[in-house]
Amino acid sequence: MAKNYTYVRGAAFPYQYKYEHPAVTTDCVIFTYEDWKLKVLLVKRGGEPYKGEWALPGGFLRSDETAKEGALRELREETGLEAAAIGELGVFSDPGRDPRERVITIAFYALVKPSEVQGGDDADEAAWFPIDELPQLAFDHADIIHVALERIKRDIHFEPIGFDLLDEEFTIPDLQRLYEIILGVKFDRRNFQRKILSSGILEEAEEPVEFSRAEPEAPVMAMKCAPLRRMADIEMDYCAAPEPAMPMAEAKPKRRPGRIASLFRLNKAKYEEMKEEGNKLEF
Repeated sequence: MAKNYTYVRGAAFPYQYKYEHPAVTTDCVIFTYEDWKLKVLLVKRGGEPYKGEWALPGGFLRSDETAKEGALRELREETGLEAAAIGELGVFSDPGRDPRERVITIAFYALVKPSEVQGGDDADEAAWFPIDELPQLAFDHADIIHVALERIKRDIHFEPIGFDLLDEEFTIPDLQRLYEIILGVKFDRRNFQRKILSSGILEEAEEPVEFSRAEPEAPVMAMKCAPLRRMADIEMDYCAAPEPAMPMAEAKPKRRPGRIASLFRLNKAKYEEMKEEGNKLEF
């Protein structure tokens, strides 16, 4: 077999292969839930390419760190956000995804409570954007966000995603509204309450709460799909940012002064038991 490398004694990298060495980056898709909207964290790029455009927090991987370590470092440097845990979303390797050179990115995602963010390092700004009000994005970051949203829709049946975004104690209407926004559907109130309570994964808090704040109806998001180029040998459908089924101005808040609502919290032991038995959370 022909030798495909040259050995240079004393060099920093003595094994020098003839193959091209692509650069590796990491990108972070960070979601939060605020003002009854699912939001994603973006940064405004301070340098070329795509200077002045919005993108996901991320950057080039250093030689002395893992991909996860690099993702957390870039997130911290560009937004000031410290994520306790992030999960690997996937690898995006379309040859033309970066105009500078051949760049492969490893994307991560997480769901966090609302947090203050501030641009830093090579990011001029950092801000939360509702997923149905995204600006034009650099690179293939719109594709990456779409994949992350699809992952959340899948994981929500097997992981406590909704509970990670709410306060420790919450009402069932709070939980229903969040799940409707994530899944893009409208649930019958009584059926949702019956199914979530019969699952046994909720435990009632000791004290009820007077629930008198405005409760806007969560608009069901209709997805517009168009063909997307093949990425990583997988043909995907690109769904543009969801559009409300009706104008937001018509979604008038309902105010119910003095209504007493029960507060619940997640029964973590019961949830883990449900997962171990291979059960799926249905709505």
